[in-house]
Amino acid sequence: MTNMIIDTVRFGEVEVEENRVIHFVEPILGFEKSLRYVILDHAEDSPFKWLQSADEPELAFVVTNPKFFGVDYEFELSDELAGRLTLEAAEDALVVTIVNIPQEDPGKMTTNLLGPVVINQKLRKAMQIVLTETGYSTKARLIPDDILQQTTGSSSSATSRASSEKGE
Repeated sequence: MTNMIIDTVRFGEVEVEENRVIHFVEPILGFEKSLRYVILDHAEDSPFKWLQSADEPELAFVVTNPKFFGVDYEFELSDELAGRLTLEAAEDALVVTIVNIPQEDPGKMTTNLLGPVVINQKLRKAMQIVLTETGYSTKARLIPDDILQQTTGSSSSATSRASSEKGE
């Protein structure tokens, strides 16, 4: 197996097997210069991965499978799109969505359910598709507010007590 070196801003030089390179049949919306990507692990057991461009070192997307977060996410791929990806069976498809993590409040991360990336795992072909006539959003929350409050609630109440004790 032949290896290649991919230069990246986030990870430095990364050596990957050429058969891991994913070829986009058309570019991700707004990123016309990049057609080759690899998926890199974020961390062991993390629900997040990196979709790293092999063409532009600074271009990498955080991606995930929204089902890891309990999101009921299903759609049908048209015959035309399945044909463009040469998908013969549903189990050959890997679907990931692009995640936006606000630096000021990572708990309010969202994912783009209207523009999933569909990858033919066998042939390493991919494309971002645009779903229409669905109830999905481009900014679907991955962690609902009620769950986020449960995980941060104890520190919030401690902060409130400290503020009220100071007479603030």
